[in-house]
Amino acid sequence: MKERFHIFQFATSPVCAPCRLWAPGKHLARSQNLKVTAFEQMDGQILRSLLENGDMLIVQRVTMSRKFFKLLTAVNQVGILLIYEIDDDLLNLDPDSSFARMVPGDFSDRIKQAISSSHAVQCSTHHLARVISEFHPEVTVLENQLEHLPLLVDKKMKGRPLIIGYAAGEHHWLDWQTVRDAYNRVIAELENSGHKIETWIMGDKAIYESLDTQNKKYFPLASHEQYLEILSCFDISLIPLSDSTFNRSKSDVKFLESASRGCAVIASTTVYSDSIRHEQTGLLFSDQPEFQACLKSLICNPGRIPQLGKNAYYYVKKNRLLSRHINKWEATYHRWFKNKNALLANVPAKQSFIVS
Repeated sequence: MKERFHIFQFATSPVCAPCRLWAPGKHLARSQNLKVTAFEQMDGQILRSLLENGDMLIVQRVTMSRKFFKLLTAVNQVGILLIYEIDDDLLNLDPDSSFARMVPGDFSDRIKQAISSSHAVQCSTHHLARVISEFHPEVTVLENQLEHLPLLVDKKMKGRPLIIGYAAGEHHWLDWQTVRDAYNRVIAELENSGHKIETWIMGDKAIYESLDTQNKKYFPLASHEQYLEILSCFDISLIPLSDSTFNRSKSDVKFLESASRGCAVIASTTVYSDSIRHEQTGLLFSDQPEFQACLKSLICNPGRIPQLGKNAYYYVKKNRLLSRHINKWEATYHRWFKNKNALLANVPAKQSFIVS
């Protein structure tokens, strides 16, 4: 077996790549046994380098297409392992979501075909692994972790409005519906009684426009660094999720990011009950009345906010930094290298794939 392996990472999602590819890749590249090349566009030079020097190609969230089929054929011919990286259940999109309306009707079928044609799969949650294991024999869970943790800063809440934020991204309108009415009721009631509150929304303009309050700010989609900078200003971070098949496979990365910025988190029990200890590292809710109670509790007792944020921060520091888990990533890749011949033989080469 070779002493040093060369991994190529092909990122197609700027939102997911920092956590799923770039950060692990940087840590892995420090190993004497691994070399990592990351790229976002597959040009002729990258392809030649891959075919001449590569041992493994990790592809992110790609669909089956003529171009991908050619790439698949090329790496199979020279014995390069192709690993499929996925961190959302793209096989079970919420049919009413904005994302489902954006993609072609056969999107999920093409995702499944691309996964099926890969030698192994890495994903972010055990729920997602169970979904993929129904049709692929080699799936490993590599959970999301944080690359680094900034210093915990005193947000000095006195003398300014309380900032409640929702980093909604692009496709969370359905999730927002689970708390929208309760949120508007609580904010109206407490603003009328003299509480100074600002609501900050990142990403989804429709969510911003659905707020009844005038004390609100909107931030368009931003780079990951800008997103974290804005998140640092939140006192309370809202993370609602509807209880859908798609959402059950999501990771807890939004909680980790909020915790890293010292935010007090109010999150759905869907996904987050596995990570958040209610009343210790955050507040959990399963319906609108519970959400309303959590929100009122923190606004009316702002002294609780820094302690929840601090507890969550130290949970991440102790348990969820990538440096504490990178050995699992490295061990997974070395296991796949060791079993290379068996994995290469796993893919049904004569399957009929969509290649349009």
